[in-house]
Amino acid sequence: MSLVTVCMASVLVVLVAIKLKKMNAEYSTLLSIGACLFIVSFIIGRLGNVLDSIDRITGYININMEYISILLKMLGISYICEFATNICKDAGYGAIASHIELAGRVTMVVMSLPILFHVIDMVVRLMG
Repeated sequence: MSLVTVCMASVLVVLVAIKLKKMNAEYSTLLSIGACLFIVSFIIGRLGNVLDSIDRITGYININMEYISILLKMLGISYICEFATNICKDAGYGAIASHIELAGRVTMVVMSLPILFHVIDMVVRLMG
């Protein structure tokens, strides 16, 4: 399936959701969530190629795979939080969306601490 197909299907879902919203807002929200899950499944299907490319790149350079793993996890967290936040906002639950964003930020800060400590360690070694 191509990106063009996903985009066309998404626009079609939006048009149907607009029509449904006038009749039953709950069904419109459910249709929106279903479309989001469809798009996420498309993205997940493409991640294999990205991971293979990253693996090839790390073979050419000397970098600790733990750091690459942390960065990829942080990227995943940001996508998941954005996905959940947008669904909550579309459903009218802005406060929950804000807390999801905060939880994602805190999680990413905690995950980045090993990289920060490594950078600090390198700076201390260079200075001393």
